[in-house]
Amino acid sequence: MDPLHDVNRWAEENFGGAVLGDKRRTERLVFSAARIARHPGRPFTQTFDWNELRGFYGVCNCEQATHDAVSLGHWRKTRQAMADEPVALILHDTTELDFTSHKALRGQGPVGEGTTTGFLQHNSLAVTPRPRRVLGLACQQFVVRKPAPPGETSYQRRRRAGRESLMWPRGIKASGKAPEGRLWVDVGDRGADIYEAMGQARELDHHFLFRVKQNRKVYLNEDKTRSAYLKDYARSLPAKGKDEVRIEGRGGRGPRTAKVELASATVWVPASAEVPRRASQPVCQAWVLRVWEPNPPEEAEDAIDWILLCSVPSETLEELRERRDWYSCRWMVEIFHDIEKNGCGMEDRRFETAGAMAPCLAVLGIVAARVFQLRCALESQPDEPAEQVATTLEIAVMKTYLGHDKRRRFTVRDFVLGVAKLGGYLGRKGDGPPGVRTLWKGYERFQDMMMAAELLAKAP
Repeated sequence: MDPLHDVNRWAEENFGGAVLGDKRRTERLVFSAARIARHPGRPFTQTFDWNELRGFYGVCNCEQATHDAVSLGHWRKTRQAMADEPVALILHDTTELDFTSHKALRGQGPVGEGTTTGFLQHNSLAVTPRPRRVLGLACQQFVVRKPAPPGETSYQRRRRAGRESLMWPRGIKASGKAPEGRLWVDVGDRGADIYEAMGQARELDHHFLFRVKQNRKVYLNEDKTRSAYLKDYARSLPAKGKDEVRIEGRGGRGPRTAKVELASATVWVPASAEVPRRASQPVCQAWVLRVWEPNPPEEAEDAIDWILLCSVPSETLEELRERRDWYSCRWMVEIFHDIEKNGCGMEDRRFETAGAMAPCLAVLGIVAARVFQLRCALESQPDEPAEQVATTLEIAVMKTYLGHDKRRRFTVRDFVLGVAKLGGYLGRKGDGPPGVRTLWKGYERFQDMMMAAELLAKAP
């Protein structure tokens, strides 16, 4: 994991290797990233003084400071961290960045239903499933969608600009080949349900776990003499056992625990019609899994009925439970998007061109991963010394704020819950862990306290 306890070291390790055509630009990028990481949600005018702000703007407006050039060091660090883990999940998803209100911006494209403008961002977030930890971004694609000419057919659009769904196999390919003895699993929602993504994963010795979108025709045996439609077949399978799935709260709806049943069977997936040279493509062996609530509560609007395709053998009840847990991690990439937009104010940034906006958004995406890592430390290493996530001065300030008993160890849990308290977390009996919004609000307040402490330490 990145050194969360030292923001300057974190910035150097993630951005210090960026090749921007001039060493001074790289130094300015490192300095700016550290400043932004201290106050991720603030406007840049409150983060930098005028000369510092001009320096950061200068970096973002330089031709060599592309989105990939700024991000590459962090991506490499993430991939190295993945190689150290026996199991790493790569969570892929696309989000829309809406800049419709930014009238001076040039170079954006249509998003949504075409009435708004902005960019597409496809993230490949690497995590560990147990305990759940964020390793970082293995890749991030910054895409400007081109407006469709009037009357263009879907076939013409594919010929002109390529299928947007191919962002999924590109994200998989960017992670590289899985090291021997390591299990890398690409996880995606219905958007990932394309043959190219499955084939790309297997070509690189990855495995895949995708939610099924298409009720495609599949084979039920290797010699292709029996076939069925995938969703229909999955819903006909008998349950192999029962279990529970916790559904996180969302949109004012509280969390709940769903009682589910699990089933699976082996299938063989042929290439789809859109794939070039379809007949010569290999048939992909996979397991279709179904996780569903046979008797959901009447008031439940989110009843579970997951149909998944997984290339990892999934026969036993224990294996099905593990695959279910892997797919349950997918919500983490949605939380990451929330941190980017609401915690780091990604859609509030103001540059005049898409080219200048891209490196700025790259920095904010990596900062968002750091914010998420702090939240995950509460689950993954709660009893470790607080020095794992905070500097000596930060620990001293937090201990003073909390009135901590000096005779007791000060742990990661103590520090993170202290940050959450500053963000409004009450920590009552029965309360769940603090959410990321609470944490980033608390972190903002805590950094103000740190600024005061640092100034007092320098006072004569």
